[in-house]
Order: sequence, then C-alpha cells, then structure tokens
Amino acid sequence: MARRRLLIIVFFGMGIGIFCFHAGAYQLAPRPEIAANTAAASEPVEKDASEGIHIVLLADAKDHGPAGNGLHDYPRWQKRWAVLLGGEEAATEKAENPARAGVAGVRVTTAWKWPSDDQFQTADVIVAYCYLAWNDERLAQVRRYLQAGGGLVLIHSATWTRPQPSREVAEMLGIGGFRRYRHGPVRLDIAAPDHPICQGLPEKILLDDDETYWPPTPMMDRVLVLASAGEPQESAGNAVKTAQPMFWCYEPGRGRVFGCVPGHRAETFDNPLIRRFLLRGIAWAAGRCVENGTPQLKAAAEKLERPLLNP
Repeated sequence: MARRRLLIIVFFGMGIGIFCFHAGAYQLAPRPEIAANTAAASEPVEKDASEGIHIVLLADAKDHGPAGNGLHDYPRWQKRWAVLLGGEEAATEKAENPARAGVAGVRVTTAWKWPSDDQFQTADVIVAYCYLAWNDERLAQVRRYLQAGGGLVLIHSATWTRPQPSREVAEMLGIGGFRRYRHGPVRLDIAAPDHPICQGLPEKILLDDDETYWPPTPMMDRVLVLASAGEPQESAGNAVKTAQPMFWCYEPGRGRVFGCVPGHRAETFDNPLIRRFLLRGIAWAAGRCVENGTPQLKAAAEKLERPLLNP
C-alpha cells in the first residue's frame, strides 16, 4: 500500500513552521543506519519524511527552589511536552491538552537522568532538559550516537557543563559549557535569518524574565549561531556588551545538535516564538524537513496558541 506524506502543523503565528512526517502507524525500531552498522560519514543524515520519528524527552528532578515556583521544573516540562508531541499515549498522567492526539507519525518516550541503551539505538532525536552528568562512558555513548546520525537537543541546564566547561563536550556538541549567568529580561537577536529554523521569525524576541549563559567555553569553529543576546565581556566592571550565542546548531559528522540557552522558567516554554524555535530545532536535529507554512495553514495551527497545558 502506498504511503502518503502528511504535513503536521506544530507551530503558529508569523511564518508557521511545520514538521514533515509520515501519516500512519509508527513502529519503534533501530534507526536503519545503526541496524546496518553503517560507518560514520562526514555528511549529516537527511532522513526520509516518510519515516516515523522517535523522540526521547530526557529530564531529572527539579533542582531550583521550592515546588511550584516554575524554575528548572524538568518533570513538568517532560510531562507537558510528552503530551504535546506524543498525545495521550505518551502521557504519564491525565492533563488538559490542546493537542490530545499528538503529532501523527511521532513516538515519544521519556528518560530519567540518562537515556537507556535501547533509546540510544532507536531515537531519532534526544531532547535533554536537565544538567547532564558527563563521564567518559557517557561521552563515548553520545559520540557513537551522533556519529551514527542521531540528533540531540540541549535546553538550558543541559548546555551548562558541570563541574566546568569541557573541550571534549565542545567537540561533540559545539559548545563546551559556560562560566557566567544572569537572570532577568532577555533580548534575543536572530543571527541566521535564512536558516530553516529561523525563517519567518522576527528579528528580535523579547523575554520578560529568563536566564542567559555566557561566554561559550569553548565554541567550535563550525558552530552556527542562530540567535544571540548582548552580555558584558569577561573582565569585571566592563559594561561593553558583546553578542553571546543563545541558540545554535552544530553538525558533528552525520549527527545534528541544536542548543537552546533559554528555559530557566516554565513560562518560557509557553512563549509562542520560543516554542516554535524549539520545535523547529527538534525537527532539524532529527533530520526532518523544516519549512515555513502557508497562510491557509494558520487556522489549523491556532489550536496551539493557548498554553500547552493548564498549570
């Protein structure tokens, strides 16, 4: 039976973004490039839109302040985005959701602290929102995953390397960590407006309250900065601000990495522009097409205009 392609709308607003996925049942199986033990190549993998997609959402225990303050609430994010992308089948608890069916052709699984070996074998993209406890074994595991064509998305805490920035991490993820941070208003300036992830986004995105990290320590030459924020230079008392990367993408061999520094507060994930940025980054890292929608798609996308889930 012939398979048909379906454009699944997951964004809204100016320049609606769309995923391209297969419409139909999705069976979890090792990615073809892993199952065939394909050797790592120099070119990233652009996957067929007719294939299903497996998204792993990685989280850990909340680590910033008391429950309910909305800061670094990784479990809350994981539950909400599992339902957004995977529908009720991916939900770990009942919740009001404007997209109960999820995205057709998408399978969502969740991981706690670190993905399982099976998830590394089958995931098209792993989305991490928590601090990552790096060690030699985990570095090697992620390196193999990326070399085989896997995708990785790092949100906020996942971009901050503990106990200190690492060149090994930078070689794998594009940026090895940061040394400074600031809470407060954030102005994001789009730095790569022609990149598929950024097309149609406004030149500036304003956040009333979030957190920036800088400077990238180190940043690899092949990193493409998608959006930046102005922050003071390294020296104490220096008020001169320079552009610091807040969103970036990086292609280590056949893999794809998308980094997002904002995400300190739960409200940031309900910002329509940040949500669109993240969803496009997930699609790009998974090797799927990321395009601009057309005006006639706007009505169907408006169901995502309200927050993902009720608090």
